[in-house]
Amino acid sequence: MIQLIRTEIAKLGGSLALLFALVVPALTSCLALLTIVVNERQSSWEMILGGFTLPLWVLFIFPMATATFATLCAQIEYRAKAWDHLLALPYPRWQLFAAKAIVVQGALMLMTVLLFVYTYGLISLAGWIIGEMPSGNPQVARIADSSVRFLAAGLLLTVIQLWVALRFANFVIPLAVGIAGTLVGLAVTMVGTEDADWFPWVLTLRASGEDWMQPVLIGLTGGIIAIGLMLLDLSRRAPR
Repeated sequence: MIQLIRTEIAKLGGSLALLFALVVPALTSCLALLTIVVNERQSSWEMILGGFTLPLWVLFIFPMATATFATLCAQIEYRAKAWDHLLALPYPRWQLFAAKAIVVQGALMLMTVLLFVYTYGLISLAGWIIGEMPSGNPQVARIADSSVRFLAAGLLLTVIQLWVALRFANFVIPLAVGIAGTLVGLAVTMVGTEDADWFPWVLTLRASGEDWMQPVLIGLTGGIIAIGLMLLDLSRRAPR
């Protein structure tokens, strides 16, 4: 399994997936920088990180990034027409797909870490240049806690996106699923209803709030079950 994971990581180096994973958090950090540039009042770390960067990431950028990254990882095999070769390797099929799932989940965690590293570094540099640092403290512990919770709740979302991306050769299908799910999440947030709290794209939003236990449990439990079903399905029917 370790060798398979290393191979999947090596594949990312020659694809757009790695570049995507590095650039998207940086672009989000630039949006955070823009908020303090246009804000006439002194900004605070709490507003920049907890009030803008994290909500933007959880609400819109993370689900879209998940859909895109999972699609890019699946297309590595589809574009090279490498499924026959990959599935002929002397490994159980479920391990091949499990390695991809581990790499995708690890990459999304890394992207979330990079988001706050980039944001803190960029805002600090800008504050040093203009001579006015944001007030307060970055509240690293609270941000890290919120990030762990929403990533755990987002496991189900991630598995669904990877499953669809691996199952269908047409890259439009997983992207459409990601867009549709994200739009539903946005609609639920704007309407303020609690009737859709079970929806995978809503779980990450709820996990960032005070009542986070239920969405985290649903996301983790559903994600583990979905992983099992995905491995069973893909092992029986090779992607085409």
